[in-house]
Amino acid sequence: MQRIISMPVGRLLPLVMCLMALYGVDATAREVKKLVITNFTAQCGGNDIGAWNNMVDGWYDEMDDESYSKDGAYVNGNMTLERFCDPDWNGSCDDDWFIDDSDAFILGTHGADSGDHWQGLMRWSWNGHCRVDAGGSSDEVWNGDWDNEFITLSSCNSADDDNLSGIRNAMFDPIDTPSNGRRAHQWDAFHGVMWISNGRRGDYDDVADDGHDGSISDAWVYNQKDSKQCPVAYAISSSRNGCLVRLNYERYNYVYGDPPGHNWYCWKAWSNCDPTGETAWNP
Repeated sequence: MQRIISMPVGRLLPLVMCLMALYGVDATAREVKKLVITNFTAQCGGNDIGAWNNMVDGWYDEMDDESYSKDGAYVNGNMTLERFCDPDWNGSCDDDWFIDDSDAFILGTHGADSGDHWQGLMRWSWNGHCRVDAGGSSDEVWNGDWDNEFITLSSCNSADDDNLSGIRNAMFDPIDTPSNGRRAHQWDAFHGVMWISNGRRGDYDDVADDGHDGSISDAWVYNQKDSKQCPVAYAISSSRNGCLVRLNYERYNYVYGDPPGHNWYCWKAWSNCDPTGETAWNP
């Protein structure tokens, strides 16, 4: 059984909201990117997994077959923190050319729980960093203030149950968002270990396909769930109702306006899901 929960950061502000009030529009001329590491280096560590690229290509290719256009497939190469961090954190960061330049992106890399947030392994060190830290107490990733709406992480521990409150911190820019109002919409990821194989390509294909016919959150949690891994869909907004409407109804081809706030977050996951490498889901 799925469980849907919203959590406040401030007091509850009652709000009656219908779908049209969220300004949903059909997606046109929207772009998608893929970033994945299959061949890691001695400099930063990590074991090679060749199937990762083919697996996430299931999502990337299907998004292009549906309503999006491919805007960059980055595999191995110079995969560093520079592509994921925000220029407001470091002026040399290039997220506005990479992850924040796409309407939707998928990232495949090794992940870990780093206290109160997810940490993703990079291929090479940049500015002394072999990892990207996103959410929680980290201020490296402020995504969504340029163009991005949908974040998909094919990475372990990318939405652990003890890190939920902090994920929202990576979905807006505290410097730019107050003036431009731009925020990311959804973060689809995993509690605990996720698994990589060529046989799972179809699951990612189905996420992209079903996310055009129904909600992205349903597409993610239904197609990625099995006995070994626990998918989590996550959204933000300025109210409980607004967050839940976004989580339950936003599609890749019916995209709402940017969330008006981030003081509420809500998630969709499987009750008591017990993945490898983590305790059972119990936020």
